[in-house]
Amino acid sequence: MFQSLLYQFKLRFRMINPFDIKQEFKFLNTTQQQCTLHSKEQLNESTYLMRFAIPQQDKCLGTRIGQYISLNDPKFDINTTRYYCPISRIDDVGMFDLLVHAIYAENKNFSTHITTLNEGHILNINGPFTNYLYHGYGAIEVPKYNINSKYQYIGIVAESSAIAAFFQLIEGIATNGDNTHIGLLYVADTLEELVLMEELMWYMEEKKINATFMLRNEKDLINKLFSGPKGQLKPIYLEQYLPQPSDQTLVLVCGSRAFKKETKSQLENINHQNIAII
Repeated sequence: MFQSLLYQFKLRFRMINPFDIKQEFKFLNTTQQQCTLHSKEQLNESTYLMRFAIPQQDKCLGTRIGQYISLNDPKFDINTTRYYCPISRIDDVGMFDLLVHAIYAENKNFSTHITTLNEGHILNINGPFTNYLYHGYGAIEVPKYNINSKYQYIGIVAESSAIAAFFQLIEGIATNGDNTHIGLLYVADTLEELVLMEELMWYMEEKKINATFMLRNEKDLINKLFSGPKGQLKPIYLEQYLPQPSDQTLVLVCGSRAFKKETKSQLENINHQNIAII
């Protein structure tokens, strides 16, 4: 325990790289292990914040920024595995948080099943797996696109609960003295679907990120009180709210399949060259 606390101290005071964790402090090791549901909080009609405990309370989960884990339930009558990006800090000890979007359908599915579980339920966990790796201070690696470079500007376009793919990135840059510029365009149908707003707005107020929140459902009456852009995503919004295209700009996109396809097309039309679909 003392070694872990000492490591946490060193991380907080930047005596070591805050964007990585030494192997001896990592819980995950690419073999199947178990975690326990500690608590859950319903954020909106279909999205939950869920906290899980790991057996080794003096260790971090072991993912880096841009990595994810898989979960399955040995007691679920359908053998289903789902993948999730943690949203807790990579140096949090003994636990990790997930943003879980329940997909309601006639057939049984794991994403809905997991939100019905009670505290103390044990799940199988595997990982880490990699979407991208953020090495810190602008250096990012996206194996799928052969991207391994350093950027001054990172643009993020996220749809609803897909913000989970980038929350550790935003938090890591905002809290570790990283001067990389972040321009976030966060898109949802309704105000309710914009989750983790308190944290994102705090980073905005502290001038750590530039963020714009966009609602597509103009029929929602509450939108009348909303000052951000409304309606369908258009190239003009991408031009206005994201960093300008250059060899120093990388744009990351995550959301539904249709959202990712349309956003990529619009980004290419306004001359963005460095685009990674997560």
